[in-house]
Amino acid sequence: MVLAEKISTDILSSGECLPWPVVTGCERLTPGCDNCPTYWEYEKNGLDYSPVVHTGALYTPHINQYAGTYEVAPGSDLFHESVPVEFIQLVFKMMKMCSWHQFEVVTKRAERMEMVSNKFIEWPDNALAGVAVEEERYVWRIDCLRRIAARRMVSFGPIVNRIGKVNLSGISRAGVVPESWGPNPRECKDTWISEIKTQCEDQGTVFVNNIWICKETF
Repeated sequence: MVLAEKISTDILSSGECLPWPVVTGCERLTPGCDNCPTYWEYEKNGLDYSPVVHTGALYTPHINQYAGTYEVAPGSDLFHESVPVEFIQLVFKMMKMCSWHQFEVVTKRAERMEMVSNKFIEWPDNALAGVAVEEERYVWRIDCLRRIAARRMVSFGPIVNRIGKVNLSGISRAGVVPESWGPNPRECKDTWISEIKTQCEDQGTVFVNNIWICKETF
């Protein structure tokens, strides 16, 4: 089995993350969004994909007394421009309150995450800040991430092109997510994965094959 196939299999078969849909819906930001499985599910069912905040979902982790790891706003983006800062603050207050859980927050809107993080919120120790980088022209998102006082991860995915040389200083974990969903999944070359893995090893960043398996990111 080639690298891309193995990683895709690991991701799809894990089932380890708990979804915390405090925000649903989103909108296309970059070509990496073109095969978003959540978008195509909404499209198939004739639903409006505009972002919506769900105040009623805020207490879901608090009700769950068994320690787990939550993926925050899966298929959406907590730092979408339409999500009020006040709501983001409530989400972070709940994460801090639920100290027995772990939380992963991954965004493509790195500039807004940086701004909100440095002005309005404090990242608790049980939360991991992450950015998605799908090709070389978006590696600048890692610079935004590095300027946040938090534990940091980079998800290279859905990877649609070579990433190239990347600075991973200050990044604790990174991994690759080949695209294996949507109407036209795009190819992920093994050389792209190997190049990222080598850079992680050289720079002291933990390379996680199945980056979305939460039990391996904490």
